[in-house]
Amino acid sequence: MKIKNVIIATFSVALLASCGGTDVCSCAEMGMEMMEEIVAAEGDAAKIAEINESYKSDQEACTEAAAERVKEMEAMSDEERMTALQEDMEEAAGCAAN
Repeated sequence: MKIKNVIIATFSVALLASCGGTDVCSCAEMGMEMMEEIVAAEGDAAKIAEINESYKSDQEACTEAAAERVKEMEAMSDEERMTALQEDMEEAAGCAAN
């Protein structure tokens, strides 16, 4: 049972932490924007630190949303959990950032 929770937590954090908001798409879009800025910084540590700081609150909001989703899933049966994960993956696949 604990391994399932770890897998769910990892998947959820990956989906959500990757947010002007805390839904799957806004978190994914924020992650893409942040990644583009870091790539554009070309290894400049000061710029990267500034980028990380500018996205800190959004990252925290997405991580919190992911933790809440994990808690929701802990109360689900295995079948419900798999359905919920499938729905989350479908939602993520429909995001503009993908």
